[in-house]
Parts: sequence; structure tokens; C-alpha cells
Amino acid sequence: MSHDVLVLGAGPAGSVVARRLAASGARVALIGAPAGGGWEGLSERSRMLLAEEGIDERAGLLEGAYRRGGDWAGRAVEGREWLVERRLLAVALRADARAAGAQFHADVVLAGERTGGESAARGWRVTLRSGARLTAGIVVDARGRRGPERRGPLLLAMGRQFRRARPAPSGSGTHIHATDFGWCWCADQGHALWVQVVSRPRGAHPATWIRAAAAQIPGLARALADAVPVGDGVARPAHVRLGVAGCDATWWRTGDAAFALDPLSGQGVYEAVRGARLVALAVGSVLEGGDAPLAERFVRERHEDAWRRGVATAAGFYREAARHREADHARAPFWSETAAAYEALLPEGAGTIPGVERRPVLEDGRIVERDVVVTADSPRGVWHVAGVPVVTLKNYLETAGQATVESAASALNRPQVAVASAIHWLQKTGIVTRLPLPRTSSGG
Repeated sequence: MSHDVLVLGAGPAGSVVARRLAASGARVALIGAPAGGGWEGLSERSRMLLAEEGIDERAGLLEGAYRRGGDWAGRAVEGREWLVERRLLAVALRADARAAGAQFHADVVLAGERTGGESAARGWRVTLRSGARLTAGIVVDARGRRGPERRGPLLLAMGRQFRRARPAPSGSGTHIHATDFGWCWCADQGHALWVQVVSRPRGAHPATWIRAAAAQIPGLARALADAVPVGDGVARPAHVRLGVAGCDATWWRTGDAAFALDPLSGQGVYEAVRGARLVALAVGSVLEGGDAPLAERFVRERHEDAWRRGVATAAGFYREAARHREADHARAPFWSETAAAYEALLPEGAGTIPGVERRPVLEDGRIVERDVVVTADSPRGVWHVAGVPVVTLKNYLETAGQATVESAASALNRPQVAVASAIHWLQKTGIVTRLPLPRTSSGG
């Protein structure tokens, strides 16, 4: 059976891509097996992003907001987060994809091969475990951490659900704590308790991690005192990875297949959904005749930037915990070794010198190439501020004889307040060599 797009993997990222492409009129097949269980903590922006995809409290999937507490490197953790059961989230997003018109196959992909040789009509054929064969011009791989990659040290998240005889006296909430061999996140919903420990799968068996964490965290030990395990433990990879491009723009990656973050950075669901939306936009652009290599570069650069930011965030937390233990003269190599490994993944040097480059950007829903200002804080480049194209503005300021905010606004056909904001941004980057003249007074 022929489709426009085959989406391999029916987790959150794959289902979001499938729904968005199917809703735009593409013929989409979504292929995947049931997702694993476990709970996920969501930030405010993750909750809002899911709400834009139709998943909110009214659907009965997201619970909260819960108070977040704990201790990290000697400082109290405060905040709030929402909880979602991973399997139910995947089921809901998959149902939305089917409602939008995506054809769902509860199956497993055994093999994929190119079709069409070097012809313009070349695409892909995938074979499923059931024996079915599906073809399409484009494949989106959302099957998790696989394929060529760059990655940090191997980490494993070991989670387990418990049933408590009595709810916690302090009420429901989530907690995060560091131990000398890893870190622990737990979510307490009264009678139900989820505990997850992240560490390196060496030395002690992962099945013993929760008990070992309870020996160092009094609050967890109290919570588990009258708790009974429910089902088996759930183990999943927790290391950072960046998928390395291995195909052309007919084979895309999204979710953990594109890049995966350490759960300590707290951006897993957010980046999975956000990245899926970018891929859906780029693939849709290609289906409409857009520049495929430009669209692929647009997505790849954003994936790389998000991965670097996630690695930097996690490295900061690991380094903070390492310094705290060193200050207490505690020998805990897990923290210093992991921090050093993450830091080695980040670019060296003082950062990018501000400059102008040609980059793919999103303009009016299409991916096009524009001149952008690249800085250390914005390695992907910025092409407009407050709707004002910054390179065009920079060129005007440097070439106009008597440039003012008013004249720049007139030349670029933009509001003066927007031009003033863009000029202020350019000034902060240090890239402009000539600033506009100040306003002249018209008298008292």
C-alpha cells in the first residue's frame, strides 16, 4: 500500500508528526507497538505544549499541579509539576492521529529498503512483522534511541510503581534527591507511588537501586515502609544522544531517534513534541514542493542546538552535585565523571563571534533562506527582532548618511517602536558599527 509518509514509532513524537501531516491532507501510516509504562513529570511549558496538541486536564491524563520538593547539592528544591502516565499519553496522541486520518498499524518494522533507484520517484518500502509491506516517498523514524549517534556516558533510569496502605501525611507531590551513586525522582499520589533512580548500569544491579536510594533518603524510606510493588520494574535508557544524519531528506528522525536528553534536564516531553512539530512542518514543506535539503538543514540545526542546551543544563546539575560532595570530602565519582563527560560534549572556546550568515528560517509557515545574525547566545542565528529583519536594519544603519530611528522605520516599513527594539538588540550584540542619531527635539 502506498502512502506519502510512513511514521515508524507510535510514541508521543511519532503520533504528533502523524496527526499534523494527516490533518494537512497527507496520506500517512503510523506504525508502532504499545509503549512502556511509568510516570513522567511535566513542566509548565510542557503542559502548555501538550494542551496545544489537545492534551490537557479535561482529557483526564495530566494530573496536578503538584508541589515539587527535595534536596539538591545542599539546597532545597522548590517548584511544581504535572504528572502523566507515559503509556496513556501515547495512547491519547495516537488516537488523535487516527482521528486526523492517519492509518495505524499496531506492528513492528522488520526492515526498510529504498525503492526507485536514482529516479526522482524514489522512496522507501518497509516490511512489518505481520508480513505487510508499505511504501512511501518519505519516512519519519520515531522509534527511539537507535542508529548512528553521538552520546554521553551510558545511564539507565530504573523505575517502579508501589501501592501504599496509607497516603503520605505530607500530601501528594514530587521529590528529587541526589545520592552518592545517582539521583532519585519520586511522585507520590497518595496511595500510589512511582520511584525512579538514574545511575550507571555497572557495579550494583539496577534492581537494587531503589532500595539503595532509600538507605540514603529518609523520606523515601518512610514512603516505602508500608508500600508494595505493583508489577515489574521499568528500565529505559537515560543517556544523552544525538542522532547523526545518515540518509537524505526522504528519511527523517524525530523524538529520541533525533536526539535524547538526560531526564535531569527536565525537557524530555517538551523537546519530543516541539521537535515533532518542526519535523511535521519541514516534511509538509517538502511535500508541497519546498527545498528538501534546506528543510532538512533547518530541522537538523534546531535539533543540534536543543541537544547542546540540554547537555549544558544537565552538566551544570551534575557539576553542582559533584562540588557539593567534594566540599563534604565525600568520594562520589559518579557525579564528577558524569559532569566531565557531559562537558566534553560541549563546544570549546569563548563562543561564537557575532557575524552574518545565510541560514534556513521559518517565514510565513515556509522554510526559506535568509541572512541572520549569529551570536554565542543564538548559534542558529536571529533574522528578525519584533518583526524587523536585523541584517537589513544593520545594513541600513551602516550605509545611511544620517540614520535615525524614524528614518530606519520608514525605510524598512516597520513601526518605530519595533525598530527601536531591534536596534537595541543589535547594540547588545556589538555587531553594529554605527548607531542611529538620537531624536531631535522640536522645541519646548
